[in-house]
Amino acid sequence: MFSKALFKQSCKANGTMWAIITFAVCFMLACVMLISGSGNIGETKNAIEDTIVKQEIESSFKKRAISYYGYAQDGLMNFDRFYAQNAQEALTYHGAFAAWQAAMPQPEKLSKEEYQAAMAAWQEKMPQPETLAAKLYALNFSTWNEQKPARESFSSDEEYALALKEWSQKSPATVQGAAAAAYTVSVSNLKDYALELAKSIDPAYTEESNEAGEILGSMMYVLNPAGNFDSFYTDHGESVPETYDVTELTQHVAAGDAQEYISSAQRTAYRSQRAQSGSAVFLAGNLTTAENEEKIISELSDYGVTKEKYDSFGYNYSYVKETAVTAAITYGNRLDYEIGEMEQQLNNGQLTKEQYNEAVQAKQTELTKSIAGSLLSTLPSEVSDALEEIGTMDLYSLIVGSIFYKLAGLLLPIIYMIMASNNLIAGQVDSGSMAYVLSTSTKRRSVAFTQAVYLIGSLFAMFALTTATGCICLTQVSADIKLTCEKLVLLNLGAFLVLFALSGLCFFTSCWFDRSKRSMAIGGGLSIFALVAAMLGLFGSPVLPTVVRLDSLNYFNYATIITMFDVISIIDGTNVFIWKLAVLFALGLIGYIAGSEKFARKDLPL
Repeated sequence: MFSKALFKQSCKANGTMWAIITFAVCFMLACVMLISGSGNIGETKNAIEDTIVKQEIESSFKKRAISYYGYAQDGLMNFDRFYAQNAQEALTYHGAFAAWQAAMPQPEKLSKEEYQAAMAAWQEKMPQPETLAAKLYALNFSTWNEQKPARESFSSDEEYALALKEWSQKSPATVQGAAAAAYTVSVSNLKDYALELAKSIDPAYTEESNEAGEILGSMMYVLNPAGNFDSFYTDHGESVPETYDVTELTQHVAAGDAQEYISSAQRTAYRSQRAQSGSAVFLAGNLTTAENEEKIISELSDYGVTKEKYDSFGYNYSYVKETAVTAAITYGNRLDYEIGEMEQQLNNGQLTKEQYNEAVQAKQTELTKSIAGSLLSTLPSEVSDALEEIGTMDLYSLIVGSIFYKLAGLLLPIIYMIMASNNLIAGQVDSGSMAYVLSTSTKRRSVAFTQAVYLIGSLFAMFALTTATGCICLTQVSADIKLTCEKLVLLNLGAFLVLFALSGLCFFTSCWFDRSKRSMAIGGGLSIFALVAAMLGLFGSPVLPTVVRLDSLNYFNYATIITMFDVISIIDGTNVFIWKLAVLFALGLIGYIAGSEKFARKDLPL
C-alpha cells in the first residue's frame, strides 16, 4: 500500500520548497511573537485598560460619596424634624409633670392618715403620657424613682443624706431629661425612616440588606448617637466629632420657632458641613476594608485587575476620603446654588411646588452625572465602547492567533500545499512520468496513498516545527499575556487541520484532472479564495473593536471553511472549537478518499 521509493522521490522533489517555506513561516512567527510581545503593545493596552479601570473606580467612589452625603444630609434634616416634634411633646409633658410634682402633698402639714390619703389622690392625678417621647420620659422617671436609696442600706444619717442628694441630682424630670427622651425616640424614628427610604428605592430591601445598611449607616454614622461610632473614627486616625447639637434646637422648640430654625441657612450649613466630613470618613473606612477591597477586585477581574494592580492604584484611606470630600463639597455647593435659583422662581410664581420638586430631583441627577461621570461616560457612546473594548481586549492573542495563525501564517503553507499536491499527482500525469511509475509493480492506490501520506506528513512536520518555534518564543515574551503553550499547540493543530481540509480539496482536483493548469486553477483557486475571504471577514468579525469593524464584511466568514478554525474559542479556553476542527478533519478526509478513488478508477493518458 505504501511505496517507500515513491515517498523518497516525493521528498526529493518537494523537499527544498518545503524547507524554504517552513523556515519562512517559523521566522515570521518568531518575529511576530517576539516583537508584539516585547512589551510595547502590552504596555499600551495596559495603559488604556488601567485608565479606563481607574476612571470607573473613581467614578464609583464619587457616586457613592455623593450618595452617602445626600443620605447623611437627608438623615440629619429628618432627625431635626423628628427631634423638634418629639421635644415639643416631651417638654409639654414635662410641664404637666413638673406641675404635678409641685402639687405633691407635704407630710409636715398633715396628719399621717391625711398624708396617706392625699398621696393616694395625688398619685392618681399623675399625667398620663400619650406620645413615645412622653412615655419614655415617664419610664425614665419611674426607673429613677425605683433606684431611690433605702435608709437601711446606710449606717448613718449623713451617708444616707449624701446618697439621697446624689440620687436627686440624677432626676430625669427636667428639661434635659425631656430632651434626652426626645433624642432617643428621634434616633428610633430615624432608623425607621432609613428603612422606609430603602424600601421606596426597592421593595425587596430589608433591614438586613446591604443597601438598607448603607443608607442607615450613612445617616447614623454622621449623627453618631451616644458616641456609638467613636471607635470607627479613632480606628482611622480621625478625631471624634462633637456631639450633634440639639441644645440650640431645644431652645428654639421652647421658643416655638423650631421649624424656621431647621430651615435656616445657619442650621442647613451646620448639617451640610457635618454630612460632608462624616460621610467621607464613613465611605473611606468602608471601602478600604479587606472584605470590600476583595469585592471590588472580584468585580474588576474581567479587566485583569489583581490585588497587586489594585494596590498600585493607590486607593488607600486618605485618597478615598479626599476624593469623597471633594465630590461632596462640589456637589453640595453647586446644588445649593441651583436650588437658590429655583427657590427664587418658586417664590416669584414661575414654578409650582410640584415643578420645583421635580426640578430639584432632575438637577441632583444632572450634577451627580457631571461630577461623578467617568471618562467613558463623557465620550460619545461609539468612542467609549471602542476604548472599553480595546482596554479589555487581548491584543497579543489577537495578533498571534487571529492575524498570524488564521491568516498570514497560512499564506505560505497554502502556496506550498497547492504546488505540492499538484506535483504529486496531476503534475506527473501531465508530464508523463506517472506512466513510468505505474509501469513498475506499484499500483494506483499505492501511488495515491503514498502521495497523500507525503502531503499530510509534510504539512504536519511544518506545523510541528512552528509549534516548537512558538513555544520557544513564548518563553521570551515579557508582556502579560493570556496565551499559553497549551493554547499555542491547539492553534497549530487548528492551522494544520485547515491545511488538511484544503489539501484534501487540492489532492482531489490533482487526482481528478490530467492537466496541471486545471488542477491548480480549481483546487488552488478555491484555496486562495478561502484565504482571501477569511482576510476580508476578519474586518467584520467580533475580534476587532467596533471602531474599526465593518459588519458588512462579516458575510465573507460564511464563504470560507477557514471560519471553522475558531481561534477565539481556543484563546478563551472553551470547547466550541472541538466540533469545528472535527468538521475540518472530516472535509480533508473526504477529499483524500474521494481523490484516491477517482485516481484509481479513471483513464490515464499514458
